[in-house]
Amino acid sequence: MGSPHVLAQSPTLQSTAVEVNIAAISLDQAIAQFAGLCRTEISYDPKLLENRKSRGLKGTYTFEQGMTILLQDTPFKLIKRADGIWTITTTENQVYYAGQLKTLDVKADSDQISNRSGVAQLPAITVNAEDSYAYTTKNTATATGLNLSVKETPQSVSVITRKQMDDFNVQNLADIIKVTPGLYGKNGGISSIEVTPYARGFSFGHINVDGIPLDITGFNQRNVAVDTVMYEQVDVVRGATGLLEGAGTPSGTINLVRKRPTSRPLLDLTASYGSWNNQQFTIDASQALNAQGNTRGRVVGAWQDSDSFVDVTNTKNGTFYGIVEADLSDQTKIGLGGSIQRTRTNGVFRGLPTFADGRHMNLSRSSYFDTPDSYQDRDNDTVFADIQHRLNNNWKIKASVTHIKGDNDAKYTLNERITDSETTFNQSESGWKYGTEQTIFDLRLNGDFDLFNRQHEFLIGANYRKDNSTSRQTWGGGGRIIDINNYNPYAYRLIGESATVPLLWGRNTKEYGLFAAANLQLLDSLHAVVGGRFSWYQQDTTGWYTGTPTWKRSLDESAEFTPYFGLVYDINQNHSVYGSVTEIFEPQSSIDVNGNTLDPLTGTNYELGIKGEYFDGALNSSLAIFRIKQRNRAVTDEANCPSSGSISCSRAAGEVQSDGVDLQLTGALTPNWQIALSYTYVKAEYKKDSVASNIGQRINTDEPQHLFKIYTNYQLPAPYDKLSLGASLYGQSKMYRSESGYYTAQDKYATVDLSGGYKFNEHLSLQLNLNNLFDKKYYSELGYSWAGYSEIYGAPRNVLATLRYKF
Repeated sequence: MGSPHVLAQSPTLQSTAVEVNIAAISLDQAIAQFAGLCRTEISYDPKLLENRKSRGLKGTYTFEQGMTILLQDTPFKLIKRADGIWTITTTENQVYYAGQLKTLDVKADSDQISNRSGVAQLPAITVNAEDSYAYTTKNTATATGLNLSVKETPQSVSVITRKQMDDFNVQNLADIIKVTPGLYGKNGGISSIEVTPYARGFSFGHINVDGIPLDITGFNQRNVAVDTVMYEQVDVVRGATGLLEGAGTPSGTINLVRKRPTSRPLLDLTASYGSWNNQQFTIDASQALNAQGNTRGRVVGAWQDSDSFVDVTNTKNGTFYGIVEADLSDQTKIGLGGSIQRTRTNGVFRGLPTFADGRHMNLSRSSYFDTPDSYQDRDNDTVFADIQHRLNNNWKIKASVTHIKGDNDAKYTLNERITDSETTFNQSESGWKYGTEQTIFDLRLNGDFDLFNRQHEFLIGANYRKDNSTSRQTWGGGGRIIDINNYNPYAYRLIGESATVPLLWGRNTKEYGLFAAANLQLLDSLHAVVGGRFSWYQQDTTGWYTGTPTWKRSLDESAEFTPYFGLVYDINQNHSVYGSVTEIFEPQSSIDVNGNTLDPLTGTNYELGIKGEYFDGALNSSLAIFRIKQRNRAVTDEANCPSSGSISCSRAAGEVQSDGVDLQLTGALTPNWQIALSYTYVKAEYKKDSVASNIGQRINTDEPQHLFKIYTNYQLPAPYDKLSLGASLYGQSKMYRSESGYYTAQDKYATVDLSGGYKFNEHLSLQLNLNNLFDKKYYSELGYSWAGYSEIYGAPRNVLATLRYKF
């Protein structure tokens, strides 16, 4: 007889409909997957379902609805025991016990099973149902809005789950970029938390939250904050994603999936301490707010106070997130929530200088050449609401709205190189306030339909985004000569003054879109994902000004069409091959000889790949080759507007091409061994440009062409199963910047991290993370010829210990 099969997730979603896409696998495995998705406890003997096959399950169902369908045409049924735990019996109320079928008594007035007739109830063992797919997930809608598995999605998709985030202490956007296949980050902001993600040679223009795109272009990068304590997982799609996003670059999409409330009590507390006096505390609590469990709440909080490996610098972070969710009926659910994030950095670090020709000075990693009273204050407030209604025949409609207000206030110093001097710099001061307010509405209707005796899925939707961004100079002046060989930061203070005639800047953007997509099952082994979007985009800007602004319409695109097409062919139960063509457009402000704005940039992603799904979705693999063509880049129109003339104009003739390979393996190699492995190669170069010498050259030499990442965690078998061990390896190829008389580079390098966890009991555990094990010295950011700053080291060896209590 097999051991009792018990699945549970605390808290439960058994009364909430979830989206599911389970293949026609064994009945035992299908029930296990579905119970995990519903986070619902179910106890049964797997021998009862031995050699039974399921027909699969696809759609949106509550736990009871989905189980009813899975058990159709079988001699089994779902019932609830007296202790509230679900179980499976035969239609004669029989279960396997001690290798024999035993009959259970059923209360006449209830569907609960009493523990009579000497049959012991199967024990209720609490297991995290997500552990079976701890580094991967079954479904993701980020690429298309459709309910597709990773294997069914005709693009390169990665998922960073909550477990992987916890295992490797993923806390912010920079950490997300580091662990995600194919992503690389650049820091061009005021502080180290201002990181822009790149993929396939292009920067990201949005960060999505629950599928809602937030703009991070321009100065908005300094206002949109990411604290992963609020999120359950991160979905990342690489390649053009204009179907749902509208305007943007062909790099991809990062989608942060918020934590949602739960009916069963949840309490997760952590306290951490590590290198450089790094102190962190988090709380995550959820439960039902009424006896029926149809109103639920969740609160998440985090606080961090940490110095840095760089002298002087200290950063404090505070985050609060709260959400209430209510089932207005069996078909209707509403959610309302918000978050507050506060970041205070004292001692802003802008980086270190190089020699005038770009050679590294090889300064200490703790070197700091700014003032201790420089600062950056970041505030980020978000409110959101969504309502979802399930219609008949497995259709649903969902409306969402998000409003974000971000503010950034900073004062800092800038070091400027002095001609013919290697170690003395002119130090001036600057201060700015940046702000953004973004409001986004999203409406979607999707469901299944039958056509030609096959089931298909359809999605139609609309969204609207409004973004008002501002910039204001607040501080300036200063001016002194510093010698970095004899520099004591505490001997200096900001000596400038408030800006009396400040520079200002403003940008207002509105974007509308209508989109539709379908997953068409053409044959048993072939399906097509097709879709398209019409976008309207308007942007008004002031340019830099003092006094009264003069607004002008800088960008205006109407009914810009963005297609999406993909084919997926199932070779067998475990493997599929796919091809896709996806697009996105990006408005540009350059004008032609007639004064008209150039047509938008178009980014087209061509992709061919093979995907694998093993152990019923617990392990996913993919190998893709891709080509991105970005056309209509503005180039100087020398024929009509010579550069020596009184006016300048451009023509849409430039083209960039990015080619590469994307490989990843993610999930469970065994029930105890999780892995996330990836390799990416990207070559992005100019194909057409007004500067002839650019053609054939890389567009961004300060990005690595090769990225290799592996993150793995292994839980030892009994009797050592309280112990888990983890490791990661991050490797990248050479990157450099080359300008006239200036060359600086970071050669290829790799870093190794280790982690270990020990479970004292069911609720209490200790984790230790040791980062940069071999204390590799490398530059994460390179310098510029004009700057006496901007070169930044990667973090030296450091450690963090985390004590966690989870109930």
